[in-house]
Amino acid sequence: MRSSLSICALSLALLQVVDALGGARSRRFGLMAEMGLLPDGTPMQVSTEAKAALRLALSEMPPPIVNGTEKILPEYVELPLDHFAKNHDYSYQGTFNNRFWVRESAYKSGGPVFIYDVGEADAEPNALFRLQNETSFFKQLVDKYNGVGIVWEHRYYGNSTPGGIDVNTPPEVFRWLTTEQSLADVDRFAKQFKRKNIKNDLTPSKTPWIFVGGSYPAMRAAFMRDKYPDTIFASYASSAPVEAQVDMSVYFEPVWRGMNTYGYGNCTKDIKAAVQYMDKIMENPTAASKLKERFLGLGAGKNSNPTFADALTTPFNLWQSYGIDGGAYGLRLFCDYLSTDPQSNKTSGADGWAASKGANFTVNRWASYPRFPAMVNDYLDTNCSGSLTKQGDCDLNLKFSDPAMVAWTWQYCTQWGFLQSANLGPHQLVSKYNSLEHQKDICHRQFPTAKPPLFPIWPDTKHTNDVFGGWDIRPSQVYWSGGEFDPWRTLSPLSAESFAPHPKTFQNPPKCGEEQGEDEIFGYVIPGAQHCYDFRTTFAGGAVSRGYFTAALDRWLKCFRPRHN
Repeated sequence: MRSSLSICALSLALLQVVDALGGARSRRFGLMAEMGLLPDGTPMQVSTEAKAALRLALSEMPPPIVNGTEKILPEYVELPLDHFAKNHDYSYQGTFNNRFWVRESAYKSGGPVFIYDVGEADAEPNALFRLQNETSFFKQLVDKYNGVGIVWEHRYYGNSTPGGIDVNTPPEVFRWLTTEQSLADVDRFAKQFKRKNIKNDLTPSKTPWIFVGGSYPAMRAAFMRDKYPDTIFASYASSAPVEAQVDMSVYFEPVWRGMNTYGYGNCTKDIKAAVQYMDKIMENPTAASKLKERFLGLGAGKNSNPTFADALTTPFNLWQSYGIDGGAYGLRLFCDYLSTDPQSNKTSGADGWAASKGANFTVNRWASYPRFPAMVNDYLDTNCSGSLTKQGDCDLNLKFSDPAMVAWTWQYCTQWGFLQSANLGPHQLVSKYNSLEHQKDICHRQFPTAKPPLFPIWPDTKHTNDVFGGWDIRPSQVYWSGGEFDPWRTLSPLSAESFAPHPKTFQNPPKCGEEQGEDEIFGYVIPGAQHCYDFRTTFAGGAVSRGYFTAALDRWLKCFRPRHN
């Protein structure tokens, strides 16, 4: 990987700001994984198969564009906070400056414009990697088609804010943080885009614009093509949970299935037994207090059962970005510890240890896991001692302090839901105290003074699906992908869950302008993959998915016709 030392340093800087588990932090981990890095900034171990696939992909690309002379700096465009002003005075509510980065060196006359949407995170740490590093799939895409590459920062994230965002930002400031307004940002930007070094008209009427996004940006990729088809010519939507839903307890079902497929079924059984055993213990307040201190040290006992349940959920934080791996805080090390008998040094069989030694054995192993207190401290921005002889400042009920997490909390609590409560039932991995009501309380904990209609009691997912179409959305010239064990696939059109519509996927590129019905979709589920795995060139299976998109794009670009303004 080119400039690996600088990339590692950059990624370590990402972790200097500690935010709570959820969208913004998960987004950071996903971006780091795409850079081939573990959460601590060290390089991932890449399989021989993946290295071979990467070499093959690079060999099939045009000669690398020498970009050493192209200095890419952040740029800004002034945009209105309210694109839908009834009086058409778009400056009435004020404006803000939206940040973006542009790479021109691959461009040849007639080439398309590619826009990569970073979504719910500060775009700066990943922007230059995305545009300039040879292992970046987005750079490879831009080079392949001799295009212009843009990295776009979402409103209210990074430096694209109407003012500073922190834990005390008044809720009224977030009035204009909606998906609808953010889509209109891209439309307005595209229609005025130009470069002094390029004579060609680069606006969507004369140049095809291709929108690329993963996760929430993948949702935006599909929505942009659906709502602004004259602006976005085609879209690549990787892992797009377009169905807004309050209860997302189903998030943990692919985790259970994936862990069993990857050979960690014994661990899932032990976790289930331990969680259910602890749920019973926590019905007694005195016993609950002692249990919390066993796990997190003196001072932890004062925390509520629901916030302690948040702490017990942290081992799963890296699943969507790294699967069973993830370095020091990954599930592999956690499960290896749970599954090892310290007396005999033996590993449990397929049924786990709880089946033969009792659930308390597994609870004790979990409580003694050396990395657990640090994991909780890092993810929940607290300071638990992890010791029964040392008092800690162990508060598990803190507001999110990271600006990106504050903004994302506003978005999911108002529009999207995605409340990841316990998946009670045969595959339970999370404490029952991580209830849907508790997840709602987190929304109102973050914004205690916010009132309806600005801030609804529950996320207004019905209105969101009415506006965007949910998982029945089928705009033309969109490619959908998802990982087999991606928790976010559960709310995408590629969902395998029993309550989902289950359209038939196909991979032969549809014709230009050809929409699919609700019973079929141009897309692909990547075997043995989690979230946005086709956006990382270090994952061998990702090349197959990217190939389906480029084959379609080859066909679609031939249909583009410039329009008269």
